[in-house]
Amino acid sequence: PLNVNCRVEQFGLLMEGLEGEKMELVERMGFGHLKHLSGQAMNKELGYWLMTRVNADTGELIAGDGREFTLSSEQVQCVLGIPKGEKLVPLLMDDTNRVEIDKICRWFSKVEYGKACISIVEAKDYVMGEEVDVEKYRVAFLVVLLGMFLCPTTNFSSLASELTPALCAAEEANQYDWCSFVLDFLLRRARAFSHSFDKDGYAVGCGGCTYFLVVFYLDRLRRPPVRWGEYPRLKVFDKDLLKNVAEADRRNSGDFGKTKSVDVAYGEVHPRAARDIYPTESLTFAEE
Repeated sequence: PLNVNCRVEQFGLLMEGLEGEKMELVERMGFGHLKHLSGQAMNKELGYWLMTRVNADTGELIAGDGREFTLSSEQVQCVLGIPKGEKLVPLLMDDTNRVEIDKICRWFSKVEYGKACISIVEAKDYVMGEEVDVEKYRVAFLVVLLGMFLCPTTNFSSLASELTPALCAAEEANQYDWCSFVLDFLLRRARAFSHSFDKDGYAVGCGGCTYFLVVFYLDRLRRPPVRWGEYPRLKVFDKDLLKNVAEADRRNSGDFGKTKSVDVAYGEVHPRAARDIYPTESLTFAEE
């Protein structure tokens, strides 16, 4: 079974249940656009296939026809609409954040396989519960966001230990560069995935935000553009559209890559879009 742990559908349901003060807090953190994930789902087979097409060393995604697309944090922002601030998301625990991390661990820590870790399940229960302590709620939402959608691993219940320092950015989340953070995590997971795949011919699962890869890839298939120029792109790709476009790209073998790709970039005119403009009356008369 494909263990693609980017739980779009579950996270979308969680976002759907947030309202009032809770949604206001999420929006102030800079993650309000993720409410558009409500009712969405992702083709896990396509996500898995795309991970086999990522060159983590060069940071490129290779389409089915061999065209190479270099991945960037700007693309992550265009697809997900998450903050791309000037501050770097904390990666290490040191004297400046040790007290903060200890407090967070007391809130949501659990023992798993003989060591303490941050529980995604407990954080999710707090996010959906009645209590709303602003400081604790921001951290809880960030745990769920990272663990279920932005930086998931193949562990469904616990946050990756390397992500714990990032929780210290919850208070001023909108000032941090989450786009670069998400892309770096995805490439690290792609490198581990590739190592297992090359060694054994398969990998039991993959982590990272594969949803980003799916939308990024589908936007670059040779097909009529869908509401091109509207951002973030997750607003455009609903559940049915994701399913239909993915199935149209499926080969008879069951694999993907049937549709050729186009060289297009966010912020530019789509090469498949019609460019004709009805001539003005003055221009028509002048030509006559």
